[in-house]
This record gives sequence, C-alpha cells and structure tokens, in this order.
Amino acid sequence: MVEMKEGQWCHVEIPASDPKKAQRFYGEVFGWKFQEIPQMAYTLYDTGENGIGGGFWNPDPGMPRQIVNYILVNEIEPVVARVKNNGGKELKEKTEVPGAGWFSLVSDPEGNVIGLWKSAKK
Repeated sequence: MVEMKEGQWCHVEIPASDPKKAQRFYGEVFGWKFQEIPQMAYTLYDTGENGIGGGFWNPDPGMPRQIVNYILVNEIEPVVARVKNNGGKELKEKTEVPGAGWFSLVSDPEGNVIGLWKSAKK
C-alpha cells in the first residue's frame, strides 16, 4: 500500500441518484469493485491496486451535483481557515464518518468544490 501524505488526492466521490446503476456502469466499463454502506446511503468503490478509490453519493439539496475530489489533510480546521483566508468558502462543516475519519467540503475562489479528508488511521 502506498503511504499518502497531506496535500495528496485521496478519494473521489461521484454523484449517483441510482447507486446500483452506477455500480453496473463502472463495474462493467472499468472493472471496479464495490462495498455498500446502507446506514450512510453510500457505496464505496475500489479502482484496483494503488488506485484512488471513492464513493457514490447523492448530494443534499442545494449542493452541486458534481464529482468531488478529496485531498488528505492532517487536521481539517486549520486547512478550512487557510481556505477562507485565501478567498475560498466552507460549504459543509467538519463531519465524522464513524470509524473512518472526518470530512469537510470547501470551495476555491472559482467555486470549485474540494473535499478535505482526515483519516482516523494514523
């Protein structure tokens, strides 16, 4: 397993209102493997050895329906502060993913959504 460091891309979320349909598509086209997490209405995908994985999600109303790329951070709060100090915005506050870590959604000055991920494993 490749060790990831702060600032590296680590997870990609793809909007999917029908996760089963998304699984069929990405599984058939790219051979991805899946793990459903029903309690979170979320499906993880695995792109293969040393690939960046991610998940299918159905964004909350008002959130853009776009692919969200996550960047690994050591701590979320100081990164959110730097985002705000440099013209970006916090879109979703730090939220726990039980047993896995925490995430937040921010945007850059152009409005591009970026996910921040702090792993519980370290």
